[in-house]
Amino acid sequence: MAASTRRWEKARAGNEPQIDRTEYAALVDDAVLACLEVLASPSRQRILALLAKGVDHPEDLAKKLKLRRQGVDKQLMELYGWGFVDRSAVIPTSGRPRIVYRLSGRGQELISRTEALLREYREGMAGEYRQMCDALESKLAAGELEEEAYLKHRQSLETRYAKFLPEVKPK
Repeated sequence: MAASTRRWEKARAGNEPQIDRTEYAALVDDAVLACLEVLASPSRQRILALLAKGVDHPEDLAKKLKLRRQGVDKQLMELYGWGFVDRSAVIPTSGRPRIVYRLSGRGQELISRTEALLREYREGMAGEYRQMCDALESKLAAGELEEEAYLKHRQSLETRYAKFLPEVKPK
């Protein structure tokens, strides 16, 4: 089992000391953080993206991703252990059976829910951005803010919200 899973199990059992956890971090379930850690891996994300398109063999995944087969196997086992992927044997008419992986039903559900949650989050951030810009423009129009200060605040907002608003690019 991978390190993130072991860390979660130890923390759940009370065997791992709390390291630099703020009072805010204590509000987040360790299992959620461990799951996010698993999904944060770029190679696992790329594997999931390929498996979302269909069934694949570890050797083929390794070639497509330009990774070592052992590394792909390790990532697949982590994803399998968390239930994000399923595996099965394909038995060709001649030759040895091949183990193939596919995105599990739960993995598909998690990706769909995560995409919906991120869409909702982006829309909320876009609304917040528009609201703050409107307030800033109102202050400028009312003479409560000088143009230089307005431009500085506006640039700061654009920088902060750029990742949520594709049409806004930081300067």
